[in-house]
Amino acid sequence: MTDSNDKTREEILLARRMFFAGCLGLPWLWICNALYFRLRVFGPLVMVDYWPGKSPESLPPSAAGGREWGGESDVNGNDSGVGVSEQRMLEEQLEREMEGKELEKWVKRSTSGAFAVVTLFVAWIVTFQVNKEHFGPRWFVMDQTDAETSGW
Repeated sequence: MTDSNDKTREEILLARRMFFAGCLGLPWLWICNALYFRLRVFGPLVMVDYWPGKSPESLPPSAAGGREWGGESDVNGNDSGVGVSEQRMLEEQLEREMEGKELEKWVKRSTSGAFAVVTLFVAWIVTFQVNKEHFGPRWFVMDQTDAETSGW
């Protein structure tokens, strides 16, 4: 059990580092982060992981259900009738769920940042292409006279 906990903690650390590296000026890492942890956080996607009309049975068990870190549990804090091993099992399940939510938090932040950056980039491209005659020659790599000599 400790190996899977260590692996999950390493994945959380990786997702967190990729998010902060994206904040430091490498927003493509947000996209990598969202794609790398896509199955664990968002679950399988139709037409990417499986075709419509077919069940996602060919996927690994952790990916087929989406979230690997736990199902529904009823933890009311009642100790009556709960043995030590069952209590430990409930605590481990709660810890897996908390780690899963931590991973989900960083991946969803990266996904939001990636959508924002891609949206701004596409908006800039459209704005520049529509209004490029208003920007002037200093905005271009080559001026109009270079186009005649280079053939571009």
